[in-house]
Amino acid sequence: MIAAPREIAQSLARLAEEDAASIDLLSPGGCADLLAASAELSYRDARPVIGTGEREVHQDFEICMPVPDGSLFHDCRDALERLLARALDVMPAPPLAVPPRLNDLVVQRYPARSRGITAHRDHLCYRDLVAIVTFAGQARFFVSTDRSGENAREVPVPPGSLLLMRAPGFAGRDDRPFHFLSGVSEERLCLGLRHDVRTEAGAG
Repeated sequence: MIAAPREIAQSLARLAEEDAASIDLLSPGGCADLLAASAELSYRDARPVIGTGEREVHQDFEICMPVPDGSLFHDCRDALERLLARALDVMPAPPLAVPPRLNDLVVQRYPARSRGITAHRDHLCYRDLVAIVTFAGQARFFVSTDRSGENAREVPVPPGSLLLMRAPGFAGRDDRPFHFLSGVSEERLCLGLRHDVRTEAGAG
């Protein structure tokens, strides 16, 4: 990973106000390694529509979940957790009391000209921080103030980027940013990493 802890810390510091920020994380070689690993995964189509009425969300991508244990994606998660922990250590007022435990992994594959995913908020079970590592393809990611896409702001997500987005519990906030993805001009692959509190609740 090419990002330094202080660079990650600067991105984390922006999240309380900006909802999401991106930073260069992987070298071209790192992207190529994840792309090769992704070819060994099994995918299924995401449900085309989830939610009802005004909460309908349209999805157009393939998904691998759960990601098999022992894969390169778990190694990537472990390295990112260590980097986030070091970043929080150098912050004078860290937005999280403890480093996030990214126990929920998903690989998503968006075909070229996919419609992406319409504006939505992540489930309440995901806490503290959302991380998305893009390792192939081109698309446009936005955060917005509501489900209609009002006041949309684009956050760059080129190959090699790490997108960080706040989740409930970050910097004392409980709200969740609306976000959406569109403009998939070439096949996009990304690794999504989240902290799912349901896993911890079921562990006892």
